[in-house]
Amino acid sequence: MQSTGSVLSGAVTRRALSRRGLLTGGAGLAVLGLAGCATNDPVTPQGAAHIGPDDELPIETTPPEIADDPPVVTGSFVSAKMAGRPTRWAVSRPRGVTGELPVVIVAHALNTDERTIFAKALNIQGVVQQHVDAGNPPFAVACVDVDRNYFHLRNDGADGAAMIIDEFIPLLDRSPELDLRTDRIGLFGWSMGGYGALRIGAILGAQRVAAIAVSSPAMWADPTMFPPRAFDSFADYQANSMFGQQHVFSKIPLMISIGTSDQFYTYTRQWASDLHPPAAFATSPGGHTNRFWRSVLPDQVAFLGRALAAR
Repeated sequence: MQSTGSVLSGAVTRRALSRRGLLTGGAGLAVLGLAGCATNDPVTPQGAAHIGPDDELPIETTPPEIADDPPVVTGSFVSAKMAGRPTRWAVSRPRGVTGELPVVIVAHALNTDERTIFAKALNIQGVVQQHVDAGNPPFAVACVDVDRNYFHLRNDGADGAAMIIDEFIPLLDRSPELDLRTDRIGLFGWSMGGYGALRIGAILGAQRVAAIAVSSPAMWADPTMFPPRAFDSFADYQANSMFGQQHVFSKIPLMISIGTSDQFYTYTRQWASDLHPPAAFATSPGGHTNRFWRSVLPDQVAFLGRALAAR
């Protein structure tokens, strides 16, 4: 697996049912006891694109313009876990910091890519820089492109979560240029990536994950109402839905941020209500938009930074 590095510059971008009425329990990463649907047939795409809450963000027709202070280093590799396709990544370290750093892995939203979190609309590296300049322990931020995979094994053979765990994190760990420590990571994601960060955290567990912060996680509580972009079939939903998996997060600090007008608000509160201990649940006026996600980033960065510093 070969990687290449460079520095980015210039332009680069209802129904809600009670969980207890849907689930009777679950273990591991397979959700068991789902009611309300009795078929394992693939999801039919006709009319299914608009089932339940919508996580389809506007498609970025031109590359997002990257905020270049601190700089963002980029590279690519051919990913076996993504069915052999070239896969791009981006990493930022705070300015003025040397030595090995812990890292937050970012899972991106639908219709975005590895550059979006570093673009001017979200500018996570600028938020981290402010956090560090205020005297807090530094950390790096890394993101990799999963396209529209939805962070689990799909019918086309690609698996974004496996790519991150088995290929991207090891790539970060062995890069002397990046100088990152990956034995214990933070996870962040928004929309599709909010679900992705939770799923990756559930796979890795508390020994590898210091904390998870998510914004507007795209999760469907109703197994009869989900779009085929997220799951290929009912059986796929059973195997990969995060409903019924709340117990996995009992020892992982978790922060959930979502706007009161967000289309996933009801499902997210429903999911969070079964977390024990409860997550840090932050809600304020806002929708499924960059404006809301940027407004909560400072608190999420501080949350992740505290957890990574507490070794």
